[in-house]
Amino acid sequence: MAEQHKMSAEEEQRLKQEMHQMEYEPLLPVEKKLISVSIGLGVVLLFVFIWISFTFFPGVH
Repeated sequence: MAEQHKMSAEEEQRLKQEMHQMEYEPLLPVEKKLISVSIGLGVVLLFVFIWISFTFFPGVH
């Protein structure tokens, strides 16, 4: 089992400060398209697998 690293108060404060200083970076169009395609593919495959399950294994449900 992996050990979880507990941050000290100093590390946590430094992390918060660095994250606060970061600038907002909007998603690029190609990143938005990749996210959309990935979600769409996941939904389509979900329905394909459900259809396969009901078609080829009808007695299990």
